[in-house]
Amino acid sequence: MSSELQMTSDRRQRWLDGFAVTASVLCLIHCLVLPAILVALPVLATMLAVPETFHAIAFALALPTSVLAIASGYRRHRRRWPFILAGAGLTLLGIGAFAIDTETAERAVSTTGAVLLAVAHVGNWRALSHRTGTRPACPTEDEA
Repeated sequence: MSSELQMTSDRRQRWLDGFAVTASVLCLIHCLVLPAILVALPVLATMLAVPETFHAIAFALALPTSVLAIASGYRRHRRRWPFILAGAGLTLLGIGAFAIDTETAERAVSTTGAVLLAVAHVGNWRALSHRTGTRPACPTEDEA
């Protein structure tokens, strides 16, 4: 693979993992911080109603993004643990989105899934940096 193609591939990989970690963090904020704010400021609860389909849409975005990022990373570094951890996280997110009716249980399962998925993506990113011997840099404005 030429040097230029490798840089483009690495940039895409960093972007996918960065996007997935950001999505996981936003999920955690949604699951943990938003309920606390709504309890503290009840008037916001009427303005920030989350539609019932939110979790299904979030899962539909997380699934292909995560599978693509983790599988692409695995092809380069051959470490299985990010793939296994991401699978567990996605499974828990799916269960939280589609199989649990109580809010407390759904929040606990979804939060655990989001944390596992974020750890998997960070691990994927780090495994790639160990493969090349350099740590992936954050994209610059020109690369983003």
